[in-house]
Amino acid sequence: MTALGKILIFLNLVFALLLGILILQVYATRTSWRAAFDRTSGFLTVSEANVKTLRTDMDDIKKKKDEEIKEVQKELAKEKAEKERQMGLVAQANKQLEAERANHLAQRDNAGVSNAELDRRQQETRALTAELNKSHAANAEMQKQNKVLQDERMQAVINYNSEHERNVRLLEAFRQQGQKLELAEKKLQSLGTGISTTALNRNPPPEDVEGIILETDAKTGLVTISIGSDAGISPGNTLEVFRIKPEPKYLGTIRILDSQPHQAVGRLTAAPRYGALEKGDIVASKIMSTKK
Repeated sequence: MTALGKILIFLNLVFALLLGILILQVYATRTSWRAAFDRTSGFLTVSEANVKTLRTDMDDIKKKKDEEIKEVQKELAKEKAEKERQMGLVAQANKQLEAERANHLAQRDNAGVSNAELDRRQQETRALTAELNKSHAANAEMQKQNKVLQDERMQAVINYNSEHERNVRLLEAFRQQGQKLELAEKKLQSLGTGISTTALNRNPPPEDVEGIILETDAKTGLVTISIGSDAGISPGNTLEVFRIKPEPKYLGTIRILDSQPHQAVGRLTAAPRYGALEKGDIVASKIMSTKK
């Protein structure tokens, strides 16, 4: 082989190595952007679920506080009516007392009987006055409770508005991130590498785990499972889903979007094989799980 042939072979080898390095760099860059997009999408989905839950809780709290305020207002109305009744009784007793005093002055010969009746009337008046004071105290307590309920309702509305504004900011940040990812994808497509962006690699947790689906959301496709970060589950992990009854079925793979102690949230990586996932379906790091 001549020296020129050896030089050409060496140049071909160097060119092949450079091309391979370029392809690896493009693939690594594309994978990092896709992972960032998946994390951002999962965070947005969880935020939307949190906003929905918070809005429902705030509506329930508001409804409950409105009902409590109505009950307090009813009690205040009853106390007011009772107060007016007691005042009427006091006024009637005062009139009777004055009549008895006039009768006492007119019938000095029957002073003993009149004095006894006068004392009885005075005792009744004192009793009615004490009951009226008790009604005043109860009315003041009801007004205090009403003010506390109104303050709690206002604080709940303030908390809801604050959470709503925070989620609006998160949605705007997600929109901007999506625009950046679209620009990055267009730039990668212009390189003509032909690398597929739809492949989803399985990423099971480090330990063999098994749980069940606790809740499903048909609108968003999210499912809540009974195992979480305390079992080694973290965002990005994948779990296999299957059903035992009435007959064994493999349902697909879910990818974890968020994990907390004792539970996590995920979504199917592909269209369901046998309809939507259901509460009670089994999730595990692998189909033939060894966890007991």
